[in-house]
Amino acid sequence: MVPQLISSLLAFTALCLVPGVAALDFSTSQWIWTNEISGGSGGNAPVGARAFRKDFTPPLGKTPVEANILITVDNGFTLYVNGGEIGTGGDFRYAESFCVALRPCLNVFAVTGVNTAGPAGLLATIQITYDDGSTSTIVSDTTWRASTTVPAGYEQLSFDANSWTPAIAQGGYGVSPWGQIAIPSTPPVLSLTNANWIWTNEVVNGNAPPGSRAFRRIYTPPTGQTATSATIIMVADNGYSLYVNGVPVGAGTDFHVAQKYTVNLAPAPNVLFAVKATNADVVNNPAGLLAAIEITMADCNCTSGAFLLTDGSWKSNTGTPVGFELPGFNDSSWPAATVEGAYGMSPWGTVTVTDVPGPISAISGGSAVNSTATAA
Repeated sequence: MVPQLISSLLAFTALCLVPGVAALDFSTSQWIWTNEISGGSGGNAPVGARAFRKDFTPPLGKTPVEANILITVDNGFTLYVNGGEIGTGGDFRYAESFCVALRPCLNVFAVTGVNTAGPAGLLATIQITYDDGSTSTIVSDTTWRASTTVPAGYEQLSFDANSWTPAIAQGGYGVSPWGQIAIPSTPPVLSLTNANWIWTNEVVNGNAPPGSRAFRRIYTPPTGQTATSATIIMVADNGYSLYVNGVPVGAGTDFHVAQKYTVNLAPAPNVLFAVKATNADVVNNPAGLLAAIEITMADCNCTSGAFLLTDGSWKSNTGTPVGFELPGFNDSSWPAATVEGAYGMSPWGTVTVTDVPGPISAISGGSAVNSTATAA
């Protein structure tokens, strides 16, 4: 057993030292779903959750070590590998990427896809890396199996999905109604286009009371992953102060111009984004917060990424409680932020983005080192 363990460790170490694998894309992937699509490819599908599986057995003489996974689902998903939950996604316009260790023989990729209305589809590319540094690719296509129900334990290796029907292909990447999908990248390519203007629930007829309000969004990386950096684009009407893990990152005072920050993260179980946003007008006037965030995670030779947008997943408070920007603050009683509308809406229209010098380094739970970013 000891020689086998040493051999495995040496193989994994060698894999980590080879040049980085090619960036993933959806160029050969198909949008797939169950056979319930009405009106042809890209048509409407019933609302609800559906299950998908792809079993993978390596070629003779090949030992898989890890998988780099790029995935999106209209409208949302939970991803499992070999029975373990890996991560989730809730906006099909933004793909999520995950890096996971694999078993040496059979591996199972399973997805619970959820349709909330209209068209439904799953799009995925999975790059398998072997212990000799070579790779192969799995894409979403009709070799995946699909179920109109989500059976208990369907994500487990022992589950028998032979009775499931093949998934239905609806067309390749770029097909209508989905078009182009934002893909996590290095360096990050990020925009506010798909973000929403949010505020507290005090907005009436587009106006909000003057004063400062607090917003928080906690991101928890998938099991086995560690967030290494975040790219943040942010703007507020009339202004904001941004904190990451309790550390001041920067500020803005002009809702026509957003700031773009790069923040390096020290290892931590979660990443907290907290914002003090201020409506500076002395009478009721429009107020809003707009942000797009890309988080990068690295694990050996894989790079994972996730997008966060200002939406109803953020929490809001009609005041700014002492310590609200700190990771240990309890926001469980805070309500969800109110979505006012999508980027480009009146009265804000389009926003210019400017880079803030950086990056800010080693942010973790209230400590920052070598901060070079300044308030905008």
